[in-house]
Amino acid sequence: MDEEEFDALIHLRPFGTEDANRADLRYRRSASLATTVWGKTADDLRRQLLTHPPEIPSGFDLADYREVQRTTEQIWAAMSGTGLEFETIVVGTQRCTEWEARCEIIRRAIEYLENR
Repeated sequence: MDEEEFDALIHLRPFGTEDANRADLRYRRSASLATTVWGKTADDLRRQLLTHPPEIPSGFDLADYREVQRTTEQIWAAMSGTGLEFETIVVGTQRCTEWEARCEIIRRAIEYLENR
């Protein structure tokens, strides 16, 4: 079986320029949403954790938030076993790492968007 027969068998097509452009756009939207929701500092994360619901920027849909959540959870899972130390965010009596804070902020935003 050659490569074309294999691709036809499992219904794959080559990854082309349009696919790359769509992936790039999806990445840029996710990065833009993440930066907008989380801010750039630990204080920005803390502020969002204290806000119920988190501030929801316009121009993004639920699918965008889910993509950020999926990516963030994957990053956190990959990094949590590395032994690296992350900044601790303290909100009241609760403590979490910056990555846990990011996951929680996105989770709350999704919950709000699903229920409004």
